[in-house]
Amino acid sequence: MDKSKTLNQLIEKFQVFHCVECGKCTGACPLAQVDRDFSPRLIAKYAIEQGIASEYVREKTWACLTCGLCDERCPVGISFTEFIRTIRPLYTQEDFKGHLSHGGALQGLMRLQTTPELRQNRLDWITPDLKVSSHGKILYFVGCLPYFETFFSDMSVSLVKIAVDTVRILNSLGIEPVVLPDERCCGHDLIWTGDEESFHKLRYFNIDSFKKAGVKTIITACAECSYVLKYLYSDASEPFPFTVMHLSEYLKIAGFVAGRGIDKIATYQDPCRLGRFQGVYDAPRDLLGQILELREMPHFGPGAWCCGNSAWVNCDRYSKQMQVERLLEAKGTQADFMVTACPKCQVHLTCAMRDVNRLQDLRLKIFDMASVIAESIE
Repeated sequence: MDKSKTLNQLIEKFQVFHCVECGKCTGACPLAQVDRDFSPRLIAKYAIEQGIASEYVREKTWACLTCGLCDERCPVGISFTEFIRTIRPLYTQEDFKGHLSHGGALQGLMRLQTTPELRQNRLDWITPDLKVSSHGKILYFVGCLPYFETFFSDMSVSLVKIAVDTVRILNSLGIEPVVLPDERCCGHDLIWTGDEESFHKLRYFNIDSFKKAGVKTIITACAECSYVLKYLYSDASEPFPFTVMHLSEYLKIAGFVAGRGIDKIATYQDPCRLGRFQGVYDAPRDLLGQILELREMPHFGPGAWCCGNSAWVNCDRYSKQMQVERLLEAKGTQADFMVTACPKCQVHLTCAMRDVNRLQDLRLKIFDMASVIAESIE
């Protein structure tokens, strides 16, 4: 493959040459606030001027958080994050994949799930009081929660509780969701680290499982899973037979009403893949607002700062600095805890609290939206 030609095609596809060098992307970028050498505008500039050989493009393509805030601010509408996602494979082919967190172990775990005859034990979290099905129209897509629970067991984050609470919520609505024993990772972290081949294998296996189970509607409590299933699983060559919704979207449509309130104050962390990538801002707030008092951080909604990492790439001092700033914003609201709708936000921000070099008290309880809503069920 001629990588220079491919890069030029992608520059054309995403209209990167329309960049007017106004600097609004860099001014909004949370990474650029802590790493003065990083600039979305400069990636565009050097990609156009120097092409695939540009060392700046090669390095900063992997440093980018892909949080989408630059897309939000771009006056000419360049989809910069999608440009980054599609040029990363050009660099993986020369065996440069950025600096993968945890030695690339999590990406390796996801590649293992592309094995055709894979046998998993991923349903041992389902207790007798939870009502689930093996065949039906509504599927709960669990994602990698059982694996993350084991991998991050030393951090005391209850990620499988998100799955338990999601099923409890759906059961309270009279729904016994399909939960698949052979479900595989959605592939988010693989496609965002340039491994398109493995992503499409996971996509094929998951769609095949959905069809065999008779699924029509897919619900997930993970912002990244809902984004991938909704936008990256569809194929222009054939109709996509599934409706995909984040739990918050589904509960709003279903008219969920909290059974009781909680006398607490919370602040809400907008996940990038739920907010800027899908435009889902109101549903989580409306649901949580039934239950407790919400206080916003200075950066919220379309302007929310991310949790400092995406797809387990480049967890470095800049990530930690961004996470510290985000936690300080949260603590500044004087909330009792933070609520988010993406398991990885919980992992990354909890990890930052444990940094031995921290100079401030960053301790703050973090709960998933599903767990807070489940607490309100009578």
